Amino acid sequence: MICVTDKRIPDYASDALLRLGFDIVRLPPLSSLPAPVASHADLLIFTLGDNLLVRREYLTTANEEISKIAGYGCMNIVITDSTAGEKYPSDVGFCACTAGKYLICREDVTDPILLSLAADNGLETLNVRQGYAKCSCAVTADGSVITSDKGIAESLRKRGVDVLTISAGNVCLPGYDTGFIGGCCGLCGNVLFFVGDLRSHPDHALIEDFCLRHETSIFSLTSQKGLLAEPLFDVGSLFFI
Repeated sequence: MICVTDKRIPDYASDALLRLGFDIVRLPPLSSLPAPVASHADLLIFTLGDNLLVRREYLTTANEEISKIAGYGCMNIVITDSTAGEKYPSDVGFCACTAGKYLICREDVTDPILLSLAADNGLETLNVRQGYAKCSCAVTADGSVITSDKGIAESLRKRGVDVLTISAGNVCLPGYDTGFIGGCCGLCGNVLFFVGDLRSHPDHALIEDFCLRHETSIFSLTSQKGLLAEPLFDVGSLFFI
């Protein structure tokens, strides 16, 4: 199995993934995105079923990486001609989150081909105000959601989805005041992997209990075991293929 993520993922996290047997695909930056997040997977690719959505402009930079991902996962490369920009919301065209039967996104700024892929796969679009939907949501194995975004939480609860609302912040993202809970983790099977030590988050006990109730294990990718290690670090999500 491969893990797709920012080329700047901390060494302690990539070392931990390698020890666990994952191959790592490090995405190069897209120059039209803001520099601190230019290599964030949740802004650069979108995967759904056997489809891998990518911008044509990014293939000139990341053709080797995209081909490796598609080849490993036997995926169809779907190309969009939409472009990314440096300022919000032109950077969030791919930053949509799948949770159970829902696609969570700010619909008016989400790539139209992404929306079509979701509809073709039977997902119901949940339109929210938060453009950084993927960054904002950590999803458990059964499609329940952990988020600090109250608008996303309210919308999901109205549809019967179990949601844990946590405090905002407490995630490192150099260049910004804070990162997001979804940006520092990724789900592989029934294991939610975190970059950094989940115990550094003030709501870690609530997150642990919520995941336990939803049959999801937690694994912190850190340099140490036992002692409190690195804080959570937003790498633009971990994509496991």
